[in-house]
Amino acid sequence: MTEATQGRRELNRVARNHDLLLAATEIIATEGVEGLTMTAVAESVGCAVGTIYTYFDSKSGLLSALQLAAIQTLLDTFTTSAESWERAISDADLDPVTAALVRLVAIGQILVAAGDIHEREFDLLQKLISTPADLTTDSDRQEVIPLALELLDTVRVFIDHATSVGALSLPNSDSSVSRAIRWAGGINGALLVSNVGIEANRKNPPLFDGQALALSLAQDLLRSWGAPLPDLDAANLFVDHLIATEQLVALRSQSLIDLTMTTGSQPPSTILTDYLIE
Repeated sequence: MTEATQGRRELNRVARNHDLLLAATEIIATEGVEGLTMTAVAESVGCAVGTIYTYFDSKSGLLSALQLAAIQTLLDTFTTSAESWERAISDADLDPVTAALVRLVAIGQILVAAGDIHEREFDLLQKLISTPADLTTDSDRQEVIPLALELLDTVRVFIDHATSVGALSLPNSDSSVSRAIRWAGGINGALLVSNVGIEANRKNPPLFDGQALALSLAQDLLRSWGAPLPDLDAANLFVDHLIATEQLVALRSQSLIDLTMTTGSQPPSTILTDYLIE
C-alpha cells in the first residue's frame, strides 16, 4: 500500500468519524440522550450498524468521544480568552488583587456564555449531566475524567491565585478543589433554572433567567469569599470593557464537529497556570 493510499484512507476515516459524531449530536439535540442508539446513528448517515462499531465499540464509547470533544472545545475557549484578557490586564497594569478578580469574573462570564458560544457542545454536556441513567462504562469514564478535571482545574488555579494575593479570604481548611467544584456546580445549576419553562402570562420570566441568575451567583460567591468590594467593582467594570470591545472571547475556538476532523491529536489545552506567574 502506497503512502498516498494510506493517507486517503486515514482522511476518509476521519471524515466518517466526523459524520458519526455529527449525527449523534443531532440525535441527542432532537431526541435526547435516550434516543441515541447505534441503529439511529447508522440510519442517519446511511451506513450499516456494523460500520459504527469499527469506530466506537459501544454507545458508551460514542458518548465518551462526544464528551471529550465538547470538554476540549470549552477548554480551548478558556485558553484563547485568557490570552486576550491577560494582554488587556498587562496593558492596563492592573494591581494584583484587581487582576486576580478580573480572571475570576471573566472565566465566570465565559462559562455562563458557553451555551451561546458553543450551543451544541454545552447542550450535550448539560443533557448528560442532568440524565440520571448510568450511560457510560467505568473504563470509558476513565477516559473522560482527566480532561474534565483539567477543565475544573482552570477554575481552581484562578481561585488559589486570588487567595494567594489577598483577593479572596478563604480558610486553609477549605479544599481548593472543593471550592472550584462548588463554583462550577453552582453556576451550572443556576443555568438549568432556564429549563423551568415559565409562561410569560403567569409568572415573571426574568426571575427564571438562568444566565442572569448564574452571573449573580458568581458575584455572590466572590463577595462571600472575601473579595474587597471596591476591587470587585473595578474588576466588573474592566470585564464589561473587555466584553464591549470584544476582548473576552478572543477567538471562536473550534466546535465539537471541527475537532473531530483533527487527525492524530487533539488541539492544545494548556492549563492556565503560566498566566499567574507575576
